[in-house]
Amino acid sequence: LLLLPHKDTLIRYVSNPSEHKRQIFWMDSELMAIYDAYPKARVHLLLLPRTIRVMALDRLTGDDPKHIQLVETMHRRGRWLVGELRKHNPKMKHGEINMGFHAIPSFRLVHMHLISDDFDSECLKNKKHWNSFTSDFFIKPSDVIEALKDTGRFHPDKRHFSELLRLPLKCHRCGEMLSLMPKLKSHIAWCSGSKGWAQRQLLQRRESSI
Repeated sequence: LLLLPHKDTLIRYVSNPSEHKRQIFWMDSELMAIYDAYPKARVHLLLLPRTIRVMALDRLTGDDPKHIQLVETMHRRGRWLVGELRKHNPKMKHGEINMGFHAIPSFRLVHMHLISDDFDSECLKNKKHWNSFTSDFFIKPSDVIEALKDTGRFHPDKRHFSELLRLPLKCHRCGEMLSLMPKLKSHIAWCSGSKGWAQRQLLQRRESSI
């Protein structure tokens, strides 16, 4: 039995889907959507290509029509999957489900995240996790397609994107800055998106308890 390196974990799914049925949310002849093993929100899927093996975003090239078509197909299928998730999960009816690629991914094989914006998960533990989904580190599929068509490549500036992972913690809804992950997670559990709303609610609660 050949053991693949940890960074090649995703290749196991597309190579032997029959061995990973419980982890597969959906699959067709071109793509596969699996449950993230360490979900950072209530809904967190990874969309993987089954037939085209491109190991990273910077290996995609606009000179190969199949590469552009791959990202376009992932984008289109991602939108469809969002609709299916909403249909079968009433809790997602009004929440956002975002799609994107990590500029510097943890695993080999191009994959796109579909993740709900509640970020309600015990696996969301640190600043790196948070900023990888709430900053420009999270690349929209349309931006990848545009780069491939305009310049022929998507070239992530690794120094720039690494710095994004160290940004201060900030609520993705109202923009309020918070010092620690527990405070941020408590805040986003009831933030409405209005700037300063969380602080006003806290003050009102304190006043009513006096």
